[in-house]
Amino acid sequence: MINGIQAANRRHWPAAGLLAALLGATSGPALAQSAPAATAAANDQPFLAEIVVTARKRAESLQNVPVAVTAIDGETLRAAAITDISDLASRTPSFTFQQQNALEQELFIRGIGTVRLNSATADPSVGVFLDEVYIGRRGTATPPIFDLERVEVLRGPQGTLFGKNVVGGAISFVTARPKEELEGFASVSMGNYGAIASQAYITGALSDTVKARLSFYQNRHDGYATNIVTGQELEDIDSFAGRLSVQFDPNEALSILVVADAGRDSGGGSARHAVDDPTRAGFGFITPNLISDNPRTTETPHDQYMKRRTSGLTVRADYDFDGPVLTYVAAVRRGEASNRWSQPGAGSPPSITDSMLTQTEDYVGITQELRLASAQDQPLRWVSGLYFLKETTDRSSRNTANSFLPGGAGSTRDTLDGDNIFIQTGKAPNYAAFGELEYDLTTDLTLSAGMRYTIDHKSFDSEARILSLGPDGMDNALSPAPLLGPYHIKVDQTWRRLTPRVLLEWSSGNGTMVYGSVTRGFKGGGWQSAAADAATASLAYNPETAWNYEAGIKTDLLDNRMRFNLAAFYTDFKDLQVEQLDDVALTLVVANAASAKIKGLEAEVQVQPTRELTLSASGSLLHARYGKYLDAARNLEFTGNKMLRTPDYQFSVSANYAIDVGSDMRLSTNVAYVYQDNIFWGPENTNVEPGYGLLDARVSLGTTDGAWQFTVYGKNLTDKLYRTSIIPFAGDEVSLYGAPRTYGARLSTRF
Repeated sequence: MINGIQAANRRHWPAAGLLAALLGATSGPALAQSAPAATAAANDQPFLAEIVVTARKRAESLQNVPVAVTAIDGETLRAAAITDISDLASRTPSFTFQQQNALEQELFIRGIGTVRLNSATADPSVGVFLDEVYIGRRGTATPPIFDLERVEVLRGPQGTLFGKNVVGGAISFVTARPKEELEGFASVSMGNYGAIASQAYITGALSDTVKARLSFYQNRHDGYATNIVTGQELEDIDSFAGRLSVQFDPNEALSILVVADAGRDSGGGSARHAVDDPTRAGFGFITPNLISDNPRTTETPHDQYMKRRTSGLTVRADYDFDGPVLTYVAAVRRGEASNRWSQPGAGSPPSITDSMLTQTEDYVGITQELRLASAQDQPLRWVSGLYFLKETTDRSSRNTANSFLPGGAGSTRDTLDGDNIFIQTGKAPNYAAFGELEYDLTTDLTLSAGMRYTIDHKSFDSEARILSLGPDGMDNALSPAPLLGPYHIKVDQTWRRLTPRVLLEWSSGNGTMVYGSVTRGFKGGGWQSAAADAATASLAYNPETAWNYEAGIKTDLLDNRMRFNLAAFYTDFKDLQVEQLDDVALTLVVANAASAKIKGLEAEVQVQPTRELTLSASGSLLHARYGKYLDAARNLEFTGNKMLRTPDYQFSVSANYAIDVGSDMRLSTNVAYVYQDNIFWGPENTNVEPGYGLLDARVSLGTTDGAWQFTVYGKNLTDKLYRTSIIPFAGDEVSLYGAPRTYGARLSTRF
């Protein structure tokens, strides 16, 4: 790994990487200092520090990586109390986050994402990786963010080196490794809503060849919302997680890292509250008769819950053949989750249906990867490997609905009353062979070419039952839509794709790098989660594919006191998988849009005019439109419409100011503001979320050696009300809201 970054610096320039505070500003130290930075520090001059990333499967300075990637280091994550992907999205260009419920996170990068992973065979467009291990079910199997070395967010298709085929982007969590010297850290915070959170780690050598790291995470708070019918708190959380990392270095050539983690969390789940749908004339069926107009209330007569357990074991072995390095990664990750939540957020009446979804999911992912990389100090460098991933997902979704409407078969009540369940098992072995070559055409110009051949096989076992049928088999209580009758199907299909990448990069030798690339990515096909009949359930939707054309510049200016990174891209999608909500059947239907075209600009700027002050900004401009797109089921055409969940622009700005107080104390302040333009919730471009901004701030006082620090913090200080999900239903928008204003104090210590 060290050879890789040294070679990169020799080939290009010893520029600094991204400061830990790039998109949120931090008072903590960066990972390492480059040579110019160290010299500037010795001369008491301001500098931007280096961060090392592994976006290309080797350690490199971020400023040398010809990829649109944002990196945030572990100190920044701890200082800003970032424990959720939503906080990462607000600090990353072209990245948005929504949430259907506690187990279904919706990640969109450059307009590409997945609304819900309701089907056991569905793939997310944005991949999540933990120590290079792919996690296929975002909400169910993704552990909390804690004790990380860094997070890397790669934008655009990652179809060559990055594990599972990824079409929209990748979020890579890199856990902190064990260290030789004894070191420890602990923090505890308390805040409003009864919040108590803590983190701790200890690391050090166990022997001359073994070192270990043990870390712990805890987070709980009371509910942000209340069910005023039952009195239950909702949107509360009670979470615990732990991780043990052990590294064996029996000799200079071999290194083995074993990482085991486990966690659990629980709470009442999401709180939905209906508001009038302004796109439909008249009043909805829910809002006129609600008891409360407080958006942080729910009025269902049923209790809800959310439970989740995650665990994983990863073994990584690196063997250095005095230049070439052989790497083997083996892992198993598991997630078990269940939740129960009200779709309309109200009983019936006032809602025309009281639909309660009870969902369970059990995910197991087994990864095997073997790759061989050449020495990095040669003009010709290469990496090649084999990849295997087997995912097994067992999922059930039960809809228990009651409607006060009169009528029998064929009536409106027929689609809104009854009890049914969909039980699915998806199995998805994924095989790939990949390789990439780099050649220095000159000392400043490098050409890279790579490809990945993927075989994506999926099998689907889906059973639908009507639980409300009477003992005589008659439809006594009806069945909620979309199910027309019981069925049981078994289908399978195999998709094969070649995803190449060509890249040209040029370094000026004085802190500027320019690159251009062409990359192809794809996402596998699958089957519907809740189909009306066996024929519909057996019909697969196709994979989506994308060609991405990108050019960028990364440069350090003003004697390493200013950094400016810019990326421009154009993405051409075919057979784009789009999720459409059928608001009558209350189900999600996945269909292939004919095409989509996305173009945009992304910029990240950081300036450190003095050693005390750091200013950061980032933002993106996107033009994302559907091509020819016909919704045949509803006889609607969305051609030329804006892509769902994608703002035309978003930005973040932050300032961090730190000064010495006396001889051994340091006072630091941080203010960060993020803004997201309005988005459409669906491809029909009717229901909209207005643009909004969020303001965070914190003030810290501590010793200069980090022995202790006291911090006062606040998030969403203006108490902005914004939504993270809606369900358009019968004239209303059943809404889920983001967290309100939170604040508190934190005490931390390290040794």
